[in-house]
Amino acid sequence: MHVKAGDEVQIIKGKDRPQTDAERGKPSGKILRVDRDRQRVIVEGKNMVWKHLRKSETQPQGGRVQREAAIPVANVMVWNSKAGKAERVHYKRENGKRVRYFKSTNTVIDD
Repeated sequence: MHVKAGDEVQIIKGKDRPQTDAERGKPSGKILRVDRDRQRVIVEGKNMVWKHLRKSETQPQGGRVQREAAIPVANVMVWNSKAGKAERVHYKRENGKRVRYFKSTNTVIDD
């Protein structure tokens, strides 16, 4: 998978993608969680949905909470801060390890 938790990404498809040039010039958010089985990611502050809570001892009134929902991993691209745009991720071997990098700036993403 081309993304990891903690990566800054830009959403490229769907209702939360950037609509203006100003929004396209910055990342959409940070990845909070990656679900490899379902090929989905949760991006901080995006794809917000209402979760309805059942009454319980901790929540005697019940209620509803707004939280992030998962989006397909194919709908996000990793943000290249050096180039100031979202780019594809490429792979190469360094010191026997597989690392992710951007071809345009030759910047290694994994530390």
